[in-house]
Amino acid sequence: MDHTVKAFTSEFLNNISQAPASPKDAEDTIVLPKYWNWLGNLERLWDRREVCPQCGWDANPEHLLKVPTPRDEPDIIFSRPEDSQCICCKIIDLLFERQQNLDRGRWTISPWINQDKPCLLLEDTLLEEDEVEWNFFLPYSERRSLSGIPKGSLVSGNTASEAACEWVKHQLSACSQSHQRCRTRDSTFLPTRLISIAGSNDEVRLIDNSEVPHGSHYVALSHCWGLKLPECLTTKANVLDQKENVPWSTLPKSFQEAILFTRKLGIGYIWIDSLCIIQRDPQDWLREAGRMFHVYQNAFLTIAASHAEDSSKGLFSSLSPGQQLQLGKIRHGTEEYQLYAQQSFPEITNLYLNHRTEPLFKRAWTFQERLVSPRILYFTKHELIWECYSTSVCECGFHGDGPYNPTSLKMLHVNNLVNSPPLSQQYPAKYTEYIRNSIRFTKKSKSLKSDTGKTWRRIVQFYSDLQLTNQTDRLLAIGAIAEQTQAVHQNKTYLAGLWHESLELDLLWARKRQPSPQQRSKYYIAPTWSWASVPGPVAYDSTAPLKPNVKVLSASCDYTDANQFGQATGGRLILRGESIMCTLSKSSQESLEDYRIFHPELAVNIEVSVDCEPFAQTEEQMAVLMLRIADTCDFPAPISIILKEDRGKDDEVSYTRLGLASPPGTTVEGQKERRKLLDWFDSFSEIRTCIII
Repeated sequence: MDHTVKAFTSEFLNNISQAPASPKDAEDTIVLPKYWNWLGNLERLWDRREVCPQCGWDANPEHLLKVPTPRDEPDIIFSRPEDSQCICCKIIDLLFERQQNLDRGRWTISPWINQDKPCLLLEDTLLEEDEVEWNFFLPYSERRSLSGIPKGSLVSGNTASEAACEWVKHQLSACSQSHQRCRTRDSTFLPTRLISIAGSNDEVRLIDNSEVPHGSHYVALSHCWGLKLPECLTTKANVLDQKENVPWSTLPKSFQEAILFTRKLGIGYIWIDSLCIIQRDPQDWLREAGRMFHVYQNAFLTIAASHAEDSSKGLFSSLSPGQQLQLGKIRHGTEEYQLYAQQSFPEITNLYLNHRTEPLFKRAWTFQERLVSPRILYFTKHELIWECYSTSVCECGFHGDGPYNPTSLKMLHVNNLVNSPPLSQQYPAKYTEYIRNSIRFTKKSKSLKSDTGKTWRRIVQFYSDLQLTNQTDRLLAIGAIAEQTQAVHQNKTYLAGLWHESLELDLLWARKRQPSPQQRSKYYIAPTWSWASVPGPVAYDSTAPLKPNVKVLSASCDYTDANQFGQATGGRLILRGESIMCTLSKSSQESLEDYRIFHPELAVNIEVSVDCEPFAQTEEQMAVLMLRIADTCDFPAPISIILKEDRGKDDEVSYTRLGLASPPGTTVEGQKERRKLLDWFDSFSEIRTCIII
């Protein structure tokens, strides 16, 4: 009886869910059955229908181009029979027909769901790493909706086009009028110099801020310098000529296109670092580099040349013809709809991917420009992407700040800033107004819980992994983010990349494992207790809660020109806590990364991460001090920094940091080892006061 009922149900569903095309229908027209939009209401019946043997679709409109249940072979090599009336197969077939030189026998197809939208993943069976994800949609301009087929946005296809410019103007208007937290501009601030671009191409010149009318808007450019230096660099020798006229022919392609686009927006001034900062002038460069927070934070818009590895490559880009396709028409009753397919573009504002794609996201200097700018427009290889303090959105509409996308690092950073009001009102009124508005806004919305210290450590992790030509700029290139943080939290004291108020946990950085430890720079960059003192990426253990277990007696830094967000010239940290004298040793000549801590009573292997190579070629071990900084909260065990004793003038004892010593993991065996480590520290440690430089 059950078999008869299932067969009858399957035949019924088959009859109402398929609509054979009439001879008059064009090959690119898919006809939907009359009852398409309400077939999803029969959810409980669809499991009684045989799925399509080619694509696995069960004919439920809500499952179109999706896999409702796992199949034994989720990847299919598509070859639709000529007489198939499966709507899902027809759509896949249209995609293959629109793709030139696509060998159907080589590609597997995986229907899947990405951010609640149906997608197809095409994978080349011969080239393992070659895969393309396709999104299917009806344009938002279609007034009505069809069940199972999402709405989507067509990208302009050319970021220099009028359509692209109109999209940007819409985003600018919506942000400037509606986003309270993005209204951060201090109308009294202007960069020292700007480029006046009003008029034709021949009317480009460098001007002092005294020539700019009060309250004027300007655009800032964020770009990669690369290895090609532009001909138009401003120097002491040509600064007066630049103020008369900057020859259009000397401007590289990215600068020219940034100027053209800024003119389209109706803005008469642009700030470009290589033109507005006098190059090869150390005094002017240091002064202007220390003003980056104000330059980018007060720009009406920052334009980012994301895909260009240097300024000669240009700002604009065009989409390849095969990346956005009009597949054909879908007919439902008397209505016809245009069906499109679009390749998925990279999620560049995803905080887990934000420096793995285009050149701009690999550079350290541009990192702070992205985070500090209230509004930034990315010119990528495929489309335009808008990101501000309140939202992120792309032309294709697929990636943004919706429920299926992780919050961008920029928004996470500003969320944590605005959730804590400043304790004093010394900063310009416009900025404190921004804070008050933002706090009022976030009370109405479900914002992320404020944790400025944790977010800062995450920022350090991302930043330290980026490329920096001059290691002496390591603190300068993150100074704008630090200044922005302190502008809000005015009770915080900044110390060469760390914060006094969270210093105990900020000290627990570790150099990421590399083939061999590098040496610290021969030039002074930061005190050894700062992550900025070592080249390359560093990391914090952000997974386990920690409890500080050391007393900070004092901490201070010295800086060039007394700019705490600029270059450090010295630093001194005095800590008092539990410590043990031990021996640091290389345990194996085969592994340059293998270091061990030894002590007569230590029966535990401690994970050692050295900041730089601690030994000379002839050395194999040295006496060190382990200073307990914090304890893990789960299965308590100490986390310590490793210090080396130095004797200076007048026989004063000070220490330099060599690395970090972490407890074993939390496996069953690791928990036993942690207890041994804790007992060892409690039994043999002494209270010491350590001066660390």
